[in-house]
Order: sequence, then C-alpha cells, then structure tokens
Amino acid sequence: MTSLTPRQSDALSFIRSHQAEKGFAPSYDEIAAGLGLASKSRAFDLVKGLERRGAVRTRPGMFRTIEIIEERGAEFHLKAVLAEIGREGCVYPTSACVVAAMRFLGDRTQ
Repeated sequence: MTSLTPRQSDALSFIRSHQAEKGFAPSYDEIAAGLGLASKSRAFDLVKGLERRGAVRTRPGMFRTIEIIEERGAEFHLKAVLAEIGREGCVYPTSACVVAAMRFLGDRTQ
C-alpha cells in the first residue's frame, strides 16, 4: 500500500470505525456526511483513490462492499496457515515444517 493523502487517511479511519461499530461498510452518503463532504461523488472519489493505493477493495454494482485490506506480516499469515492445518487435520503436528513454524512463532513472542 502506498502512502495516503490526509483526506484519504480520514476516509479510511471513518470506514474502519464504521465497520467496527456497525459490523458493515458505510455507504457513500454516510462517508460524505461523516467527513463533511459536499457530495457523495466526492466520497466515491476518495474510496476509488484508496482502492488505487491498495488500502481497500470494492465490488462494483454492490452496496456496502468496501473491504479494508490490512497489511499483515509473516507472523499473521503463518498463524492463519497453522490454524487451517489444525482445523483440517491434514498434517501431523510433528511434521518438520509445522514444528519449524511453531518454533518461529515462539521465538517471535518471547
């Protein structure tokens, strides 16, 4: 994700807080009202700018589909893979790669 303009940062913060509070993405009208913008087309432009910079993704033609793309490091993804392996039961917990991954995570949390 490339750096955001101050207004894009405000929009991203608004979208994030709206999703946390209500459980779904805000509409363009709500973004415009929340940021004090003159029109919802300005909110649309801000969201498209966020999308171009890799901060969010939307689904054209669908309502309230703004999804924040979080940049997460290797630790997050490794935990997700290990959780999936455990859920599926497809790899023995003693396999070398699982042991190495668990050791890596253990070293990072100490």
